[in-house]
Amino acid sequence: MIYRELGKTGMKVSIISMGCEYVWTAPEEQVRELVQEAVSEGINYFDIFVGTPSTREYFGRALEGVRDKVYLAGHLGCADADGQYVKTRDEKVCKDYLNQFYEKLKTDRIDVLFLHNCDDLEDLDGILNGWMYAYAKELKDSGRAGCIGLSSHNTKTALEAVKSGKIDVLMFPVNPLFNLLPQDVGDARIRGRKEAVMTEEEKEAYPTKEQLYDACERMGVPIIAMKPYAAGNALKNHEEGRLKGLLNLTPVQCISYVLSIPQVVCPVPGYANKKELREALAYLTATEEERDFSEVNKLTEATVRKQCMYCNHCQPCPKGIDIAEVTKLKDMAEKGMTEEVRARYEALTVKAGDCIHCESCSRRCPFGIDGSGNMYRAEALFGK
Repeated sequence: MIYRELGKTGMKVSIISMGCEYVWTAPEEQVRELVQEAVSEGINYFDIFVGTPSTREYFGRALEGVRDKVYLAGHLGCADADGQYVKTRDEKVCKDYLNQFYEKLKTDRIDVLFLHNCDDLEDLDGILNGWMYAYAKELKDSGRAGCIGLSSHNTKTALEAVKSGKIDVLMFPVNPLFNLLPQDVGDARIRGRKEAVMTEEEKEAYPTKEQLYDACERMGVPIIAMKPYAAGNALKNHEEGRLKGLLNLTPVQCISYVLSIPQVVCPVPGYANKKELREALAYLTATEEERDFSEVNKLTEATVRKQCMYCNHCQPCPKGIDIAEVTKLKDMAEKGMTEEVRARYEALTVKAGDCIHCESCSRRCPFGIDGSGNMYRAEALFGK
């Protein structure tokens, strides 16, 4: 394993790290096997941004005896509500959920505490000048948090957070699909437009990702790269391969692309099993040819503008719809309906036809996706 300095934090983290989203509701044996495999391969950075109470207990037991060998990242500003991810700024809910992290994972320290999912400037102001940052600073000063980070999908907001001097680490999407967009279609100012496109004047005034990366370099703020596979949209031979076609990269090529950006310390792919973990670890022994990602030069902005990342930041749904899964199955069916796709849709407890089109998912989406429209299209495809 190769390790890199995490900015000025004093931590050295593995360049292949672990996001835990895809074992959010997994059985204990699956969590235990994945954690053991990761630790044995030298992975020492785990981002456990959300999870049910039982899942957190599974991680706590899996990490017994090796807690001193790993760094844990937790998030302030989210919660689990009956198995659905919730972004929240409710002080009591946030603190209770964070305290559950300490309790269930049997730890007295969160090594990187992220102020969670901030994508507009008004929210950023409330975070940095309100109770959230004050509480994070209190935890850091008392030793219960190692350093303070912020997670964001929005270039302008992330840039302002870095320039504030208040964060030690930035968590930000880095992948060839997202980076192709010079501006963010999920920006709060343009989400309500028929076409999520900025005017030329807005584009001229909007910071680029290169400006964000340069600011991180100047301020000594390292980047933890989330969504390095673009939710699988960049991968070939993926289990949902019928959905793909934007890019045909391997996990090794995606990781190579992410690590080519100097300010990035590590990507945090999500793994559902040991096979997916090993596909990422293959980067360590890959040849230059295997790491080559020049295929990304074929992309155009139009091909990626409306692609869902299946990241669940549109949740919670008031009707309990698994919006990311429904959208994924809709995308797969549009490529070619199969019995497997139909069976997976039929197995869903709540379906697209239950949508009340309140538009809350569309308003929350950090990538400007019309979630409500996707529910209409899924209902038409599957008949319910």
